[in-house]
Amino acid sequence: MYEIQTYLKKADIITFLNISLGFAAMIFILNNNLDVAARLIVVAVVADGFDGYFARRSKTESEFGMNFDSLSDCISFGVAPALLVYAYNPEWWVSFFCVVYVASGVLRLARYNVSFKDMEEGTFIGMPIPIGALMIVLAVFADLHIILLVGAVFFVSCLMVCSINFAKVGGKRFPVHNLAILLLAAVPVTYIIPVSRIAFPVCIGGMLIRKKRKKR
Repeated sequence: MYEIQTYLKKADIITFLNISLGFAAMIFILNNNLDVAARLIVVAVVADGFDGYFARRSKTESEFGMNFDSLSDCISFGVAPALLVYAYNPEWWVSFFCVVYVASGVLRLARYNVSFKDMEEGTFIGMPIPIGALMIVLAVFADLHIILLVGAVFFVSCLMVCSINFAKVGGKRFPVHNLAILLLAAVPVTYIIPVSRIAFPVCIGGMLIRKKRKKR
């Protein structure tokens, strides 16, 4: 117990929330309530953004916290979104793309954990898995044809394991963008499809614009 108390920091409480939301999302998926499950994953994305912010603000960043966060991300942003896609259309061939997504997400997290010290400040190599999960949720919310959905899953999987540099959003500043993401979880069911169909390309375009500006 002493060792656990020594390692755990206050910011890790939010990481526990991340894990809890991811697991709760999977329970709702198993009960065929995909709408609530997708919204829980969105809230988990917000929680993930805040745990890093509070760790930096309180100067309690640690290797333990980084690995703890990565393990929770595997659940909330790896397994849960993949299960959501499969539940959306439970065909055997869809499961192949779900496995590719989970594997890509885990590889992305493992690569970050062993190479983050060598990365350029303010950048990520490959798309962060929380953003990938958000893209998957938007694709499901948008009620895309299954071919387009698995295409989006494969596209996001490739972005996570590629060598493209993505600019960090927020940094040490208060993550205001997380509040905008949280609003997505509150969009009524009546409007979620058109909102998601607009938000998906906007998010992809926004990342590409940030990358272009970063090069300049």
